[in-house]
Amino acid sequence: MDLKSFAGNDNTIYELEQVMKSGAFPHAVIIDGAKGTGKKTLANILAQYLVCVSDGGKPCGHCSGCIKAAHKTHPDINITDGNVQGVLAVDNIRKIRSDAYIMPNEAPVKVYLILDCDKMLAASQNALLKILEEPPKNVVFIITATSANMLLQTVRSRSRIYTLYPPPVEISAGYIESAYPQLNKEEILSALKVTDGNIGKALQNIQSGNEEAKMLADQILAAVTEGREYDMLLLTSRLSSSRDFAAGVLDFLLEDAGECIKASVGIETHLDAARKTAEKLSQKRIYRLADDIEKARNILKSNVNLNFFGTWLCAVLKEK
Repeated sequence: MDLKSFAGNDNTIYELEQVMKSGAFPHAVIIDGAKGTGKKTLANILAQYLVCVSDGGKPCGHCSGCIKAAHKTHPDINITDGNVQGVLAVDNIRKIRSDAYIMPNEAPVKVYLILDCDKMLAASQNALLKILEEPPKNVVFIITATSANMLLQTVRSRSRIYTLYPPPVEISAGYIESAYPQLNKEEILSALKVTDGNIGKALQNIQSGNEEAKMLADQILAAVTEGREYDMLLLTSRLSSSRDFAAGVLDFLLEDAGECIKASVGIETHLDAARKTAEKLSQKRIYRLADDIEKARNILKSNVNLNFFGTWLCAVLKEK
């Protein structure tokens, strides 16, 4: 990935491109912005640019430096993540400070990614400030935070600050569609409208929705297998919350039914619930279950009333 593929924030990206062309990259950069705006992505792009050993445009994406950076194995890129380690302690920063005086192994510079610094204690920031005031040659610090204002003014004054904002919805949608072609376009647009174009939050919402849909599909299959009609009614009634959500549940349910068919004819399946269903239900019943789910998917695509759809589906699925 390079700056040209970064979604939105055209002014910031243009400014960074000019800095790269000038060859005078600042010794310390702060990238701030709301969660999900791409701070970590941009930090990784900049790190790859800095360790790229190509003679042409950087990052080239093909040299040993770029490949190692992309796989998080470059010896000259040091990552300290506050989201993983929690509050960044003074000892973390002191280790960085000591290591920074050692010459790079392969790249022209050593890069220190200090990510999610919102909870960095004042003592840790003061320890960092000591090296920012007189930075070693061939060392670059890239810091990310939700807001640069959460860092000490003395740290901010010795760094170049770049702020990221959520792109317009249409730009965000294009980025997600390109990066995640398996996602449904309507689902993407719906998630982006809720998050005002915030790509990270939209993807998180989609993923969360998929997990919920998968769980509900598995619960419906279990209720059908065990003949728990009242539970089936309660579970299918949840499909009225959203047409996209209902479609996701049916997609997962159809996948489950496919695994049940495999188990019923003796083919190995990864789904334990499918084996259980194959033991309890006849092969004919399982095939009809798959047909009923496919029929429900087609009906959902029409202008069906969601308030009645779950009740109808329950009645269809509980038929012997």
